[in-house]
Amino acid sequence: MTDDRPPVLTVRVRTVPEAVVVAAAGDLDLGTAPVLRARAKAALAGAPGALIVDLGAITFCGSAGLQVLAELVTETAVADLPFAVVADGRPVLRSLQVTRLDGTLALHPTVDGARAWIRQRPANGG
Repeated sequence: MTDDRPPVLTVRVRTVPEAVVVAAAGDLDLGTAPVLRARAKAALAGAPGALIVDLGAITFCGSAGLQVLAELVTETAVADLPFAVVADGRPVLRSLQVTRLDGTLALHPTVDGARAWIRQRPANGG
């Protein structure tokens, strides 16, 4: 018997003083990546000071999830917006390492670490 339940991903968005935090939990794959993409892009449309994507509760990270992160790297770079990814679990870290995407991200084990990194960055425009 096969498991025919669709993958589940929950995405919550909250604002902290340094950034908007988009936190995802569950499976990040072809079926759920559009949810993360839509929520992250909606957060960027609000012109935050920085973006943090928290993947600490991701149980599976497929190539579609990595594609969303790559898109966010590009969008935030074009906007000159600090972008940090929170990940401390094997499903995400291993995928990032194998694809070498970890070298293009500001990767942190906790949201607090990402927030500290954003605070330490030089202010734009002096």
